Formats: sequence, structure tokens, C-alpha cells
Amino acid sequence: MTALLCYFGSRISPRTRAGLALVAVVALAATARAEDFAGLCADRTALEHVYYGHRLGQKPPFEQASPPALIAQLVAADLHKEAVLRKVYGVDVTPAMVDAEVRRIDATTRAPEVLAEIKHTLGDDPARFARTMARPIVVERTLRARFENDDALHAAQRAVAAQVRTKLLAAPKVASTADLQRDLTGTQVTETTWQLTPRPAEAAPAAPAAATTPTKASARSGAYSNEATAQIAQVLSPAPANAEQKFYFEDLDPELQKVLLAQLRKPGDVSAVIETPGGFLVFLNHEKTASVLRVTALSFPKRSYEAWLAQQPEDPK
Repeated sequence: MTALLCYFGSRISPRTRAGLALVAVVALAATARAEDFAGLCADRTALEHVYYGHRLGQKPPFEQASPPALIAQLVAADLHKEAVLRKVYGVDVTPAMVDAEVRRIDATTRAPEVLAEIKHTLGDDPARFARTMARPIVVERTLRARFENDDALHAAQRAVAAQVRTKLLAAPKVASTADLQRDLTGTQVTETTWQLTPRPAEAAPAAPAAATTPTKASARSGAYSNEATAQIAQVLSPAPANAEQKFYFEDLDPELQKVLLAQLRKPGDVSAVIETPGGFLVFLNHEKTASVLRVTALSFPKRSYEAWLAQQPEDPK
């Protein structure tokens, strides 16, 4: 295209020449994007090869486990998330953010040999490692955090939780867990009893479920505002299969303990709506003594992150 412009430059009008130049720029940009995408796919394939090599047990050939079409889909999904982060929330992932993630990976890895293998298969090139390994992590974490804390997106779910709380406060008697399970279809209703006494020295803390991670939670009401980190999965756990197993209130984050102790003083008390990354919680006090706090936890899930992401249009660029 450049050669043609040079050859015909003296024979075409300035307007036509400008139009051809624009076409040339667009074509070069498209080619660059295609080459960049191909490079991302090649590096993602190399990364998946390392993971594949460390998988145990019987496994299909790598070409079947991670065909080129799947690799391309994974890379496209990462690019889509970054485009959504920029378009919806106006956030650009900066080199400083990626560098910080690289340092975090290096400092916290539990498999240094595998990490070294990954870096080596990427040519021991810090830039390739950063864009293949660290950047998608930064994008996913940042986008998910923005989504989880987007009040407008989750206003309807919060409103439902607030309406149920209002009904509980106005009820003439304390509703039982069984009644709430029957009446609140679509809402997770779980009864939990916490031991308020200190954990015996011989009783080890209950191991958290595999999917349990500390989650940011905020409890708000007209007169009380507090933020806490809590093991929300414990709150929503069903009654233990082992009748001897006990949940200890001290296992909750101290800030969440303050929320619940301040708002659940006597049977019938209802907590403020407590927001977590995945939804909203409302607690109803059934019993509180010097030794136990028995509550019903009502859980109202937020919109699905995956469903919301799938609804976001592809970036035309």
C-alpha cells in the first residue's frame, strides 16, 4: 500500500491520497492486532503446556485437552474483560499494576519450580510473562471487584433484602427457620449456632471449605456503619454432619463480631443488610445466652458476574 501511494502520489488528488493513507493505517493496525493476538495465543499455549505437564493421572493428548480454538477463546475472553473494564468503568491496566502482580506472584508462589518452568518456556522474557501470566490476573481481579461493588448493578437485590428485613422487623412474632424456608422461595435460609464461649485449647479451628476465602463485607443501617472481613461461607454452612462439631463466634472476623453483637442483642432482633462480594445477608436472632448465639441467616445473591460479562458487547476495535 505504501509503495502504491509513492508511485501514484503525484497522479492523485490530495483527498484521494488522504483516503488511501487512512486505509493503509487501518490495514497496518489490523495486521498488528492479528500478529499480537497470534503471539498471545502462542504464549498461552506454552503456558498451558506447562500446566498440562504437571497434571496427574490419565489425560488426553495436549492437542485434545487444549486445542487451538480453545486457546484462542481463552485469549479472546481475557481481551474482552480488559475492554469491558475500560469501557464500563474507565479503568486502564497500568504497567505499575502488572509489575506489582508479578512481584506478588514471585513472593507468594508455592511452586517455585513450576513458576521457573513457566518463565523459561516464555523465553525468560519478563514482558511475555507479565502479559501472559500477570496481566489477565490483574484484569480479572479488578473487573470483578468493580462489578461486586457496583451499587447500581445490585440495587434490585439489595432492595429485596431490605424489604425482607422490614417485614421481619414488623412481624408480631419471631419467624422460625422452617417458616422462612417455606415463605422465602429463592432465598438461601440457614440456621447457625455460634458458641460465644472461648474455644477449648484442645479444639482445633474448623478447616474452611475449599471455596472459602475471606470476603469483604459491609454492614449498613441508618445508625450504624461498619466494614468487616468474614468467613461468610461458615455463616451459610448447614448444620454440621457431626453433632459434636461446633462453630465458634471467635472464628469470625472481629469487625463482623462487632456488627452482630451490636445488632443482635435479644431474640427477634434483625441485623442491618450486610453486603458481601456475592450477595446480601440479613441475620435474625433466635436465641442469645452467655454461651450461644443462634441465628437464621438469609442470603440474597447478587447478579451473576459471568452472566453480566457475557451481556457486554464485544469491543469493535
